[in-house]
Amino acid sequence: MTPEPPPEPRQRRHRQNLTRIVDAASRVVFEEGLDALSVKRVADLADYTPGALYRYFPSKDALLAAVLARVLEDLGESLRAAMHGVDAPLGRVVRAAYAYRAFAAESPHGFALVASLLGDPRYVVSDDASAADILHAAVAVAVPVAGALAEAGADGDLAPGDAQARALALFAALQGAMLMRKYERRFPAIAPPDVVFDTLLRAVLLGFGARPAALDSVLATVTQGTSP
Repeated sequence: MTPEPPPEPRQRRHRQNLTRIVDAASRVVFEEGLDALSVKRVADLADYTPGALYRYFPSKDALLAAVLARVLEDLGESLRAAMHGVDAPLGRVVRAAYAYRAFAAESPHGFALVASLLGDPRYVVSDDASAADILHAAVAVAVPVAGALAEAGADGDLAPGDAQARALALFAALQGAMLMRKYERRFPAIAPPDVVFDTLLRAVLLGFGARPAALDSVLATVTQGTSP
């Protein structure tokens, strides 16, 4: 395969400028909150004039969509890395679930942004094009998980079913379990969030038709760090 030619200097500068702007927007969102995000604030941090920044991002919504797209790209890379090299499709599903939990712990700002925006991007992002960009990025993250769920159904590890709907249901369930972390200090008597996560993951996969003994074997190998 012939390698791609290196980008032209103008293209390289454009990419570098985009990166610098998104870095600045991410810093504002993660350190100061969504309400602090503005074109002027980002322009100041990135050492641009607002007019120059508008040539790259036409609105605050476009900036926010770019920040979330980067977060989702990082999440997608984490999920793909966790699933890489695992032959058993059910094992890939379980590994992806635990990779998402690790992402939430290691990137709390990114996880909070995903949680707040993916419920309905239009609550924060009113521009239709920016909302569509967010949803497309989210779908890209879900595709490998949906693929593994489809394979698991075809192989008999799960009952036949709609893989896309299952991927969304699994995401919704695990998202809810991880959001319980914010209640842990206020209500210490409740079950630890990780226990709730483990319980819910097992219950959802059993609901998809996984055989209990086979599922428990996969869960044990994944949580112990061995290959399923």
